[in-house]
Amino acid sequence: MIWSINEIGNVLETAKIVDLRDAYNRSEWQRLEETIEKFYNPRGPVRPLMNLELKEIVADSWPLPVSGFFIHEISPFRAWLKAIYAVMKFGNVKECEYGERQKQILNLVITLNFYGREIIFEEEFFKYISKEMFTEHYRSIVDFSKYKGVTYTYGERLFAHPFAGNQYGKFIEKLRKCPETRRALAVLWHHKVDIENENPPCIVIIQGDVTGQYYNHTVYIRSNDMYTAWPINVYGQVRLAEKIAKELGLKIGTITTISSSAHVYEHDWDNAWNLLHEHYDKLVEFVPDSRGSYILYLSGSELVVEHRTPEGLKANELRLKSFRDYYVLKRESLYLTPEHVFYLGWESRKAIERRSKKEKYVQDDDFQPSR
Repeated sequence: MIWSINEIGNVLETAKIVDLRDAYNRSEWQRLEETIEKFYNPRGPVRPLMNLELKEIVADSWPLPVSGFFIHEISPFRAWLKAIYAVMKFGNVKECEYGERQKQILNLVITLNFYGREIIFEEEFFKYISKEMFTEHYRSIVDFSKYKGVTYTYGERLFAHPFAGNQYGKFIEKLRKCPETRRALAVLWHHKVDIENENPPCIVIIQGDVTGQYYNHTVYIRSNDMYTAWPINVYGQVRLAEKIAKELGLKIGTITTISSSAHVYEHDWDNAWNLLHEHYDKLVEFVPDSRGSYILYLSGSELVVEHRTPEGLKANELRLKSFRDYYVLKRESLYLTPEHVFYLGWESRKAIERRSKKEKYVQDDDFQPSR
């Protein structure tokens, strides 16, 4: 209810509600007239005039814990923006163990698709997070020294784990001896210590995969502050992946972070929205889809939709005769990027409309390149 009972109590006491919706829908006009005649009473005011303003209630917290988001990018900075947007839009507001509120989503998967491209960390990052924090974090990953007063470092857990020893060396050796393995794994959690640790590691598991000429790097992060920590975490993992790929003589394929708890703390909520407002246009910039592309053309009475791999090889084709065949596209688009789904639906509809009007159809003939 928009208003409380106390605010509208006088209205409820002096008004009678008569439900005539069914009568109206059945065009029972006589019943409507009789009801008006029965209850109409042209008397003076029986209560003071009330000024009730109807205000929309705006949700400041998503009512459900939403789990399962997927972002795939070639730009680390754009990936960060999209992650922040997901948390700020769909985050459930809850307390944390540090005594502060947070907005949280669950199981946010971010994949950076490099496939041999040069990896660039955009300068825009350093407007919000100092460059030294990035380099210092990577240093803590590859340096296995344990400093006085520090419970652990990622480097210590990776190169000198109390139980597993030099996990990095075993990791490399496993991939080198058996590129097909699914067992190249490093666990940065210390079961005896971290269960009671006030500041346990956020990065828990690193897994490596070799497919063809590419090394693919996956990181499970139990808790990830997406505003201040994700950029630093992903920078460290990108540099670590580069080190691994170099030792194996491979190119970087994909780097994926899986953030079980992806959150933004309340003290950064304004900062997060300001970041998004400053770079809002970047959220809709073109991102190549590693799941391929589509060629559309008319053939007789059918619209042919060819699915092509990134190398241009034909994967399969669909044939649509009318708008009723859209359900086929729905199945096809289940795993495409959102912008690719929109494009495929838009272009297919345009083609079918042109065919029904006996007009020529050329894919992307209405495309206006941005200047």
